[in-house]
Amino acid sequence: MDTIGITKLFKKLGQAILDLVFPIACLVCSVDGTYLCQKCHDKLARLAKQKCLVCQKPSPFGKTHPECRTKNSVDGAIAALDYKNRDVQKIIETFKYNFVSDLAVPLSELLVEAIKSQNLSEYFQDFIIVPIPLHTRRHNWRGFNQALLLSQTLSEHLNIPLQDQLVRRHKFTKPQTTLNAEARKKNIENAFELSGNPENKKILLVDDVVTSGSTANELAKLLKRGKAAEVWILTSAHG
Repeated sequence: MDTIGITKLFKKLGQAILDLVFPIACLVCSVDGTYLCQKCHDKLARLAKQKCLVCQKPSPFGKTHPECRTKNSVDGAIAALDYKNRDVQKIIETFKYNFVSDLAVPLSELLVEAIKSQNLSEYFQDFIIVPIPLHTRRHNWRGFNQALLLSQTLSEHLNIPLQDQLVRRHKFTKPQTTLNAEARKKNIENAFELSGNPENKKILLVDDVVTSGSTANELAKLLKRGKAAEVWILTSAHG
């Protein structure tokens, strides 16, 4: 057996051991074989109304209200699920902190569903998808960028090009989940820098969850200073 064959064998053996120690089961109903069964997928709490990312009040198509808009603000936000729901929280947190990358596909498919329900698929056709980047240290710890995994499936389903080298995260920050809204804004300030040219581009930022919107707004500010034409944020959940 060659080296590649041995490597594949050990990977399969390792996965088999993991499946034995940590059996795959639906995070909602515990049925074996999948992290999110079809029945629970269909019943997950969708976000009832899309919201303005600035004031958090309902807004048609998730657009930022004119009175909330600034020169460098996010132009709109679309989310699939209600992060206030406990099952949704469990799924997102398992994806993000328990390193279950298999959840990227169902979560991104739910986001595609939300985009289509708002009749925005055609509107987004001349945009590019940009996953919110992780700092290298956090990426190495987690083993993947959850936003990139979501972006890959979104790109395939919506036929929108993916560009993951436009911005980079050069500042290592505390996890946003541990901070209040004001501290989140300060924590993420100047955390990103451009590594490409956003001029005249229409951009769909992608992340797993948005709460205060601090990260999305910080990136929108950077991109619009670089003369981006439009910036939206797409997330699996909003809460």
